[in-house]
Amino acid sequence: MLKRRKAFVLLLLSTFAASQLAGIAGTTAFAATASTPTAKTAATVTEVSTLTGLSAIKLGTTLSVKLSHVGIQSQTGGNILTYTLTYTNNAGSSVNLVDYFSKIVTTGGSIIKGIPVSADSAVKKIAAKQSTSITYYANIGTAASAKGLKVNMYGWNFSAANFEQRIGTFTVPSNYSLSALTGESRKVELGSIPVNTKAESAQIYKYNGKVYAKVGLSITNLGTKVLTDPGYSLYLKSSGGSTFTLTLDDSSSEYKIQPQEKKTLYYMTEIPSYMNVTKMTLQIAKLDEGLKLYLPVSSYSLPAAGTADFTVAAGYTKKISIDSNIVDMKLADASVHADNGNAVWSYQLTLKNAGTKAVTLPAYELAVKSAEGYTFPVTTTAFSSLTLKPLEEKLIELTASVPLELAQDTLELQMVAPTGNSTSSTSSTGSSESSSSSSSSKVILPVAYFKIPYSLAGNTHIATENSITNSYGTFGVTLNSLQRLPWGSEDIVQAKVSISNHSSKTITLPALTGVLKVDLTDLSSSSQLYTENTGTVLAPGASMQVSVLARVPYTLNFSQAQIILQETSGTSTTQFLSLGTTDGLSSGITPLAAGESFKITSTGKKASVKERSTLVYSGTSNNLIYSEVEMNSEETRQTDLSRLYGQFKTADGQYFEATAVQSESSTSPAGKTLVAFWTNIPAAVDTNGLQLYVSQEIADGKLTSAGTAATAYVNTSALTLAPVVPAPAVNLTSVSLYPYTLAISNSTGTITSGTTSLALAFNYNLSRDTTYQMGAFDHKLILHITDPYGQYFEKTLSLGTDLAVGTYGSYTTTITNSLFKNLSGGTYKLTLYDEFQGQRTELGGQVYSIDVVTKAASTTDTGTTAAAGNDSTAESGS
Repeated sequence: MLKRRKAFVLLLLSTFAASQLAGIAGTTAFAATASTPTAKTAATVTEVSTLTGLSAIKLGTTLSVKLSHVGIQSQTGGNILTYTLTYTNNAGSSVNLVDYFSKIVTTGGSIIKGIPVSADSAVKKIAAKQSTSITYYANIGTAASAKGLKVNMYGWNFSAANFEQRIGTFTVPSNYSLSALTGESRKVELGSIPVNTKAESAQIYKYNGKVYAKVGLSITNLGTKVLTDPGYSLYLKSSGGSTFTLTLDDSSSEYKIQPQEKKTLYYMTEIPSYMNVTKMTLQIAKLDEGLKLYLPVSSYSLPAAGTADFTVAAGYTKKISIDSNIVDMKLADASVHADNGNAVWSYQLTLKNAGTKAVTLPAYELAVKSAEGYTFPVTTTAFSSLTLKPLEEKLIELTASVPLELAQDTLELQMVAPTGNSTSSTSSTGSSESSSSSSSSKVILPVAYFKIPYSLAGNTHIATENSITNSYGTFGVTLNSLQRLPWGSEDIVQAKVSISNHSSKTITLPALTGVLKVDLTDLSSSSQLYTENTGTVLAPGASMQVSVLARVPYTLNFSQAQIILQETSGTSTTQFLSLGTTDGLSSGITPLAAGESFKITSTGKKASVKERSTLVYSGTSNNLIYSEVEMNSEETRQTDLSRLYGQFKTADGQYFEATAVQSESSTSPAGKTLVAFWTNIPAAVDTNGLQLYVSQEIADGKLTSAGTAATAYVNTSALTLAPVVPAPAVNLTSVSLYPYTLAISNSTGTITSGTTSLALAFNYNLSRDTTYQMGAFDHKLILHITDPYGQYFEKTLSLGTDLAVGTYGSYTTTITNSLFKNLSGGTYKLTLYDEFQGQRTELGGQVYSIDVVTKAASTTDTGTTAAAGNDSTAESGS
């Protein structure tokens, strides 16, 4: 036992002797390093952030140690110093560390023994041919710098006082920086995963009377596993020593870094407005659960901090960093028009993902702010779950209303990250900026203030194409016509717009609605949009035509019209396009030549339309105009053709709304339909130059069907009419009441002498033309009978009922007159009239003779018989 103890003491003494030499060698080695050009005085030499210049200390013949890292973490109960010693065992067997320990000597002279941190406290031996690093900690009180600090290495020596023998000393150089130098990366472990880290940026924000700092830390995962948030604490430390807890910015909320991936994370904190923001550092610390202390992990000198400027000049791009992806934002276009005392603004905001992976944008809050300090919200759902694929570009349409009394040329479109979300941004020149909000209990900062270029909405001229770009693509838009036509006691304003796809890809248009505004009057309550085609897909170069129309009071005068197409989603609307024009409205339509037809081109209802005939039923104070229009189907399937609306226009510009009579049945392919229009006009109105305006009825933006009341009309064409007052036929051998033709071959009138009843009969042929489908036949055939005394009798005959269609028909009737008792012969006249809506026109007439038959004598009364025979002779001779 005693021999073994002596041997141990001798071994220690020999070790101490060797260690003293080793310690001197280590100090000398550093001194030599300090004399090199890279380690001069702090006044002339850049600081160093590594301890590679310190030589190792020999602890024994096979064991050496090297100081590899020093860190300090400020804490309320005293600053915690950590230092890492790396032991190297070159022996063929393990070495027990129980014989060695270290102590810290502060610049103030305090000596403190280092204690292993919890994670390394179990390490007692260094395996053969291995190197092992052990981190120690010590509470160094108020000391905040490691420069000049010493780490003494000790071994046990039972011959020395307190049995401790100093083997060697590591002296931290005076130009040593605890933090990685500006722009320098540092390899550390986060959650047991090796990473390369670097402080990328520092930015100062001044907003709502407060000051915030935001720092960016890039992390490259050098391991083989996904790095998630290890739960470490980060602090911002000022040059004066104040520390502020940093919180992860929500744009970096997805703390998930794949192996070999590099990602920049952003952290924020509020700082005093008076704080010096030069030479700040970023510190990472982790909680040692066993020691209940926060231990330093790494520290970084931050780049010079710039003050963020949210303002983006008109036409410039703002680069926003979202989850380490850059998104370019630009206010591409802004236009304004006046409406009811407000300036109605339309904005186009373009977003482009310039990164390499898909990114979901926060639901930004938008507002327009005036130079007078008023803020007006901009409501949009465009940012709801908006995800951009790499290189994908989106255009967002925005609208806002600002009172005209405010300055319109100094407005800003402010974009602020929503509560619970944030972003960092880079200026258009590439310098680092950040703009963010933290979680709902943290700060909310603007993203950008876009300067709004002030330009009034351009005046669109009829038949001139305008290029418009929106979120769906680029379109050529032409205002084909702008008309004002009558609708009962109101007028209809109708704008026809062509939309051509100028993009290189096929575009599917959204469901659109239309709004018309005239001067300061909003006509949205009666506005509707009609399109010829039911399809919404436009191939490159293809076009479609839409009509936007609304009703206005007949007495309303205006000089400007605004045509707006918009997409509606739920309760919100997004403008698709807007056209403003001061071009005069047309209140007339170029008429077609007499007999010329026009085309209806609506999908599934194609047809040609022309006048068949127009009649004037002359009256005492009013004349009735009756026009028949034939509509010839050009469809290849049976279809319900358009319901037509008509108005008669006189040469002096008066409009008379017509009543339409149209079949409710479907029309067969190539079938023909006859539509009748009629109206009453004052007898004094000249019918020369009369036109019939024919339109397609619509309701709720769709063509009406039979039985549906129309609320407007579209696609008006003007037929030049050839009205005639029909001349009556000279006889009744052929009389036309279209579609019927009546031919009376003969008529007989017979009366028995001395009686009051005249029996009339005629034979006829009645044919009907079935070329056209027709609506209700409201014409009446009036049989007017004039007796020998000039008195007349009338019968209303129903064609097809009273007079059956066919040949060799006969009709009989009787008229009675007391004067007929003395009738001995004579003639009667049959006249036929076409009666429509109380007005008549003569079709023709013819005179026929009356046959008087003598009453037969009784066989018992010879005198009577003789008298009768005399009458008969007289009758027959007459």
